[in-house]
Amino acid sequence: MKVLDSDHCIALMHGDIILQEWVQQDEIIAITAISVGEIVHGAYKSYNSEENIARVRLLLPVLTILPFNERAAWKFGWLKAYLEKKGMKLDTADLQIAAIVLARNLILVTHNQKHFQRVPNLKLEDWRV
Repeated sequence: MKVLDSDHCIALMHGDIILQEWVQQDEIIAITAISVGEIVHGAYKSYNSEENIARVRLLLPVLTILPFNERAAWKFGWLKAYLEKKGMKLDTADLQIAAIVLARNLILVTHNQKHFQRVPNLKLEDWRV
């Protein structure tokens, strides 16, 4: 299972990425509940909000939504402390996304490599390169 970051979801909704070109037919593709909040927020504040909300409503049913649960919360707490001790910061939403992915030992598909590379043991892919 691969987990799409918000940037890849937006690219999918705008047709910049074709999902079938990147995944096997039976492969499960997921999104975190945190990223759902990010893309819904973006859709509502956008100029074409009705159109973008409709796109979100079409995308979400084909994805598995991963919650921020207790296991992810423990990863989040450890990860935030680890990065702070190293003098590195990552925004809270990105930390939560990374924690969810790490807690399940999955792959995060993101174009935001610069930020997420700070996270130890986080497996990354980028379909927008």
